[in-house]
Parts: sequence; structure tokens; C-alpha cells
Amino acid sequence: MIKAIIFDQDGTFYPSNHKLTKVLRAKTKEWIQKNLRIERDELESIYLKLPIKYPNPLDGFSSIGLNTKDYMYKVFDTINLSKYIKENKKLIDLVKALKIDLYVVTIASIKYSKKLQKRLGIKKLIKKTYSLGEKYPKIKTKFEIYEEIRKKKDFKRKEVLIVGDNYLLDLKDASSKGYPCVLISNNNNLRKSQLIKIKNIYQLNKIIV
Repeated sequence: MIKAIIFDQDGTFYPSNHKLTKVLRAKTKEWIQKNLRIERDELESIYLKLPIKYPNPLDGFSSIGLNTKDYMYKVFDTINLSKYIKENKKLIDLVKALKIDLYVVTIASIKYSKKLQKRLGIKKLIKKTYSLGEKYPKIKTKFEIYEEIRKKKDFKRKEVLIVGDNYLLDLKDASSKGYPCVLISNNNNLRKSQLIKIKNIYQLNKIIV
């Protein structure tokens, strides 16, 4: 029996091809270029290569001497969310219907996360939000935060469902340690037998009954 759900946030509560994703990418590139003082071609090369070696972008930024706390404040906290996202009644209804403890674990800042959840209309339905970005580098993986949540509530791993859109960042460690996991993805080539795969968050109600 599932007693709690831990959600990723960006790319999970809204699709990964959303205009907000494009804004976050553009802001991130701008931040990297400004801090490293590099040309556009070099920027694009770095931006493409870092995720291959470092699935966690915070590890990638740290590896090239960038301040991850600065990333929180200069990228996430500068975005005017009212321009890009609005209340989502379908998402609100889905989250309301779950009727169990709901958490968010994200690499984004807490300030940005709470504003985003408020814009979507689900902030009051989320029990607590944790930012890996603001705990990093003392805590380096989302899995460590999943364990913190689970142990506080004295849940077994099989009782906590993890939902995310990035297998390596959100789900790999949790899945290997016995957490049930749901991957939100349209990639039909991704075969992970231990995962449940859905195309969007709205299909979650077919799993949680």
C-alpha cells in the first residue's frame, strides 16, 4: 500500500517541452556564459557535454567551478512565473484525489518552487518541498532526501512512490533500493523493467487507486 508520494517538480508537474523549460534552459546558459566569460560556441559545447558526464546538473556546474547556490538565486529566483504558467485545474483535481502525504524533491530553489506550486494551484496540497539545490553539496543526491522523508514518517521503502521525468536524477538510486518508481516519459526506447512508465502525470490516477 502506497502511503506517500514524492514528486520531482519541473518536467513532472508540467511537460518537459513546456515553454517554462525553454526559459529555464536559456537562463541557465546565460548564467554559465556570464560566469565563465566564454564565447557562444564554447558555451554550447559545455552545455551539451556536462549532462553526459554528470546526470545531476549541480555536480556538473560544480565541476567547472560554478557556484550552485548562485545558480538557485540567479536562475530560478529571477523567473517571472506569471508569464509562463497558470493554474491547472486538471492537475489540482488529480493531486486532491490522491489523499495521501505528498512531497516534492527538486533541484530548484524553495522560493521558485513555492511560487510555481502556487501558480499551478497545488501548493496547499503539498506537505513539504525539499530543495536539493539548497542542500548541496552536503547532500548530493535526491535519494538521500527520499530516505530522510521516509525515516521521519517511519515508512517502508515499498510504501513510498517516487515520480519523476529524469531516470538518472530522480529514479535510478531509488529504484535500485526498493522504492516503487514511476517515470514520466514519451521515450519508447527507454526500457527499465523495474519502473512503471506513463506519458504524463495525469495517468498517475490509473496507478494510485
